[in-house]
Amino acid sequence: MSDSKKYTVIELAEVLNVPRTTVTDWLVRYSSYIDYKIQGKRKVYTDASVNVLKEISELRNSGLSSFDIEEELAKRHPVHGEVSDRNQPDEGEIPAGESDNTSLVLRKSMTEMGETIKNTLLEMNRRIEEMEKINSQTASRANMWFAVVIILFFALVAAGAFFYLKIETSYTDNQKILLENRAYLNALKTAQEQMDLNKNAIREKENEISKLESGLDRQAKELKDSENARISETIELKNRFAEEKLNLLKELDSARQDREKLTQLQNAIQKQADEQEKQLKKAEEKPVVVPPQEKPAEKEPENKEDPK
Repeated sequence: MSDSKKYTVIELAEVLNVPRTTVTDWLVRYSSYIDYKIQGKRKVYTDASVNVLKEISELRNSGLSSFDIEEELAKRHPVHGEVSDRNQPDEGEIPAGESDNTSLVLRKSMTEMGETIKNTLLEMNRRIEEMEKINSQTASRANMWFAVVIILFFALVAAGAFFYLKIETSYTDNQKILLENRAYLNALKTAQEQMDLNKNAIREKENEISKLESGLDRQAKELKDSENARISETIELKNRFAEEKLNLLKELDSARQDREKLTQLQNAIQKQADEQEKQLKKAEEKPVVVPPQEKPAEKEPENKEDPK
């Protein structure tokens, strides 16, 4: 061992190609498996120490934890006690056999103590890692449940807002439909009133036509005593008037079903009445004396717009 090379911490960092702080941490953490000597006031390390540190570096690079690295070192290397050059006896002070026995007993005791401390530390480290894993799993589950609760909360809020907007839209649409129905009912009511007015106007026109027919019949009777030409002419007029009356009645019947023709029919009736009056006047101007005919007062046609 005296011929082997001695390394300081700085030299170890250069050999291992790792930072000095990392080497110092390894020397403290795994000191039970790293052999060293004390020269003066500093520690120096041997080639065996370099080999152990290289193993630690390889295990660390492979992804093992400190606990796993310590287990691997315990399998490969024995536990070392502190050895100092000052503990070596001078010649003549302690017998060689007694010194060897004492050194063996001390080393054995330190080895057993180191094993006990190591096992205790390993157990504590294992329990701490288990607790850390449990805490990590618990925190992960708590975070997951918290995220799920947050998502559900926002989903409920979104669903509530959606249904609120849906109900509000439905209420607005229902109000619009109700207003449209009311307007439609009012329009129907107005149309019904207009139809009643049109029916009354048609009845009045029918009464006028009836009066006109009565006057025509009376005139026909009075013309019977007139000359044959006048009688034939009167009969011809009567027949034509009767035919026109039938046509008008048919048109009136059609006008009851088609309100849009009411105004045209009223104009036609008025025009026919005026035409008949003109023809009657022409007939009265002839030499035959005809008793005067009372003609009912004509009402102005009501040009009322039919509701659509």
